[in-house]
Amino acid sequence: MATSASAQTAPASPVVPAEAAALSKGSALQIPASFADGKRFSASALQGTVTVAFFWNTDCAVCRDSLPELRANLNGWRNKPFSLLLVNLDRKANDWQTYEKLVSQTQMTAKGLISVRMEGELPTGTRLPLTLLIDNKGQILQRFEGRLAPEVWDSVAELLP
Repeated sequence: MATSASAQTAPASPVVPAEAAALSKGSALQIPASFADGKRFSASALQGTVTVAFFWNTDCAVCRDSLPELRANLNGWRNKPFSLLLVNLDRKANDWQTYEKLVSQTQMTAKGLISVRMEGELPTGTRLPLTLLIDNKGQILQRFEGRLAPEVWDSVAELLP
């Protein structure tokens, strides 16, 4: 009977892809995500660059307030092997696409900026924004939940040549 009850409650929970749950320190970044044009994202595209992955959604004011700082730092390291991965978690793809369209009207696309939308949800209890520092081999070195931590920038500077 317990098995039956578990089976009945499982569909009510959001489906979390196995890859999404592996966002902890020491693991390789793997997220099920796509670009706005529908093409699949592969974390192998980040190999050779130090990356800040920023998980956000358009409903999160703290997330939106952090985006200009992220873009400014990306611009400051434009001649370094640095990438900024913006991972959107909006429930509706249209919300993200509308936001991206508005931003593209006022911001030039910067070298090293990768914007994708993750399929599924983050593990239960994860607070947005979520920031990951990823080394040039694709390993997650640091993880921060909530406001963008200033120490992430110190760590990026230490990892860049």
